[in-house]
Amino acid sequence: MAKINISGVKSGSKDYTVHVVLTEKQDFEGEEQEVPIGEAFVIIPEGTERADIKDKIVDTAKKIMDKHRDALDKRKDIEELEFPEIE
Repeated sequence: MAKINISGVKSGSKDYTVHVVLTEKQDFEGEEQEVPIGEAFVIIPEGTERADIKDKIVDTAKKIMDKHRDALDKRKDIEELEFPEIE
């Protein structure tokens, strides 16, 4: 299960940008750690309702997860290739 993190917010004159980082727990040497699996920037116009802000961030996080899953599938395909030894 992934977790949405707000890494930063930058304010502009008519909008602001939210830096969204999606993390998940992964096991490294027997220890569970939060690891970033993707990030995106979401532009929010000034005056946007809180519910709409949340929806935009959640939609963005879902897109990050889709890309992450796609990357895992591509990695699996690539790891099945046989590569020559390089001298």
